Amino acid sequence: MGRQKMSTYEHCKYRNVDGVVIACTDFTTQDVYEVINGDIPVVTIDHIFDCRTAIMSNNEKGIEELVNYVADMGHKRIAYIQGNRSAVADRRLAGFCKACMNRGIEVDSSLLLAGDYHNPEKTYEMTKELIAMSNRPTCIFMPDDYSSMGGFNAINDSGLSVPEDISVVGYDGIAYSQLLSPKLTTYLQDTAAIGTEAAKQLISLIENPQTTFTEVITVDGRLIEGASVKKLK
Repeated sequence: MGRQKMSTYEHCKYRNVDGVVIACTDFTTQDVYEVINGDIPVVTIDHIFDCRTAIMSNNEKGIEELVNYVADMGHKRIAYIQGNRSAVADRRLAGFCKACMNRGIEVDSSLLLAGDYHNPEKTYEMTKELIAMSNRPTCIFMPDDYSSMGGFNAINDSGLSVPEDISVVGYDGIAYSQLLSPKLTTYLQDTAAIGTEAAKQLISLIENPQTTFTEVITVDGRLIEGASVKKLK
């Protein structure tokens, strides 16, 4: 019989690592919980555990800025394709609904679809579903920049164009988003600042465990205007 595979926590102990930064899309796995509940200093990125320091992108503010931008461009019927269920996805959706209500925009439940992060194929299907509506949205929020590629393709394959027929908004601010035609309107997450802060906090936990507090630290980003949102009359 072959040897049983080491868990991540066991591997960390075997390698005598001083600390761990956890950045992943699924924080609910047994592997993650074992590390979180272990005795190794840990910092998480974009997920909050009660007993660990977390570095968070300001998801609510990012979505709010995008909603305000779209609203200023005259859009009122706005669709939102959510990423796979997670703390980040829930915060973004809550931020979207709150920002819409603050601007007097109705949040139509039929325009809130459950999609997936980093999944252009799923986003393609969701976008097709929205386009087929008799009263289709004028603007679609995609789960993220990479997934927006599927949204662009769905719109083009339907004989429509961005942004003349349907406006599109992304999230993340990856370099690829500005290579699309038209350039994607999105929100740039400051990943460099998030990574730097995570490293800084982890080093402090390792070197000064008695004087370092467990906390949630939020890092702001910025809106990239792009050219994928049409100004409505």
